[in-house]
Amino acid sequence: MANSAMPDDVRTASVNVFVTKPLEIDEPDWCAGHPDEAPAQYKVDISHDGPEHVIAPRGRELFHTSITQAPFSNVDRRIGLYVESIDTIGTYTPDEVEQLAADLEAAAAELRTQGLALARILHGGQP
Repeated sequence: MANSAMPDDVRTASVNVFVTKPLEIDEPDWCAGHPDEAPAQYKVDISHDGPEHVIAPRGRELFHTSITQAPFSNVDRRIGLYVESIDTIGTYTPDEVEQLAADLEAAAAELRTQGLALARILHGGQP
């Protein structure tokens, strides 16, 4: 008759499993929320993102920006300004080059304004 008791030398293994459950986290005032359609898979994937700003002098989109923080990141947990540059690659006439330069100057002024809003957040104020 076979012994149905477990032997004393049972091997064990650690197995990674993906568990889905809500995680309650503190949310800064400037965060625009967390969309349901793009859930974080891991805690390190969680980020706080402020409203997106489009910098578009004369209607020409040059940058998209938002205040952001990844509070559980393995790399960088600081609050910062995420800046996404829109492609301006192309061939321009002299007049178009001048207009592009003017648009970049206007965009730089807006980036500085958003940098000041970030500084206010970092010093405990509102954006």
